[in-house]
Amino acid sequence: MTQFLSPPSNNDFLAHCSRGSTPQVVSLVGAGGKTSTLFWLANALYQRGARVLITTTTRMQFPDPRIGTQCIIEADFETKLARINALGKSPGITALFSVFDEHLQKVAGCLPVEVDALKAAGVADVILVEADGANHLALKAPAEHEPCIPASSDVVTALTGSEAILRPAQATNIHRWAKFSELTGVREGEILDAAVFERLLTHPQGMFKNTPAGALRHWLINDHSTGDGTYNRTENSAILAMLESLKLADLALDGLWLGDMRNPNPFTHAWVRNNTMQKDFR
Repeated sequence: MTQFLSPPSNNDFLAHCSRGSTPQVVSLVGAGGKTSTLFWLANALYQRGARVLITTTTRMQFPDPRIGTQCIIEADFETKLARINALGKSPGITALFSVFDEHLQKVAGCLPVEVDALKAAGVADVILVEADGANHLALKAPAEHEPCIPASSDVVTALTGSEAILRPAQATNIHRWAKFSELTGVREGEILDAAVFERLLTHPQGMFKNTPAGALRHWLINDHSTGDGTYNRTENSAILAMLESLKLADLALDGLWLGDMRNPNPFTHAWVRNNTMQKDFR
């Protein structure tokens, strides 16, 4: 059975995107707003009393100090571990990186095996990992070395920017275009429709490539259609109709979420796997 949440709440997302136990690792992949989603998740989990650790297995922008994040930059893993443990067990958000590139204002984080070790050490209730790169584009296909998902991940959330849906495919707007075209069979100028996304979601080399067996799989469509950061209830009926046409239960998804992650209460529509009830998708 499936369940449709109308409208979904922040608590719905947090509950369905977790195993309900700690420690756990949540890895974000794909394109179209991973970093903003990571910090939204960190703050929401912290507000619920969690110890949250943020890191990346690739590179990401240096955290904005205004979000109240403690930042540890340390190359040696044992020193990383000691510094985190010294923070104690009070709720909070800690960002953990290995190197800071001052010129690019980017940080490199942990190796996937280091994330696995951090989870085993119980240094946080939730470890949030930006495990992919997309060059600030709304859609991508992973290269051979991507995504860098820790084996201990309990949840993998794949992002897509809504501006890529039902639009013509453009090589300049899709990260790893050659790989994307090969994987989906779409050519430049063709519409990115339901068939394209179904293949991207289900192909072993597609959106959920390298997801550990048993990890929950959530697809998050980040809706920036208003362009100004205002609250958006997503009246784009064409996108909603396309999503409804997908055989969600057959796509090995545990959830589909639609919302603007720039907003405090972002979610407008959702579908989640559930054994007990089903409601309309609104």
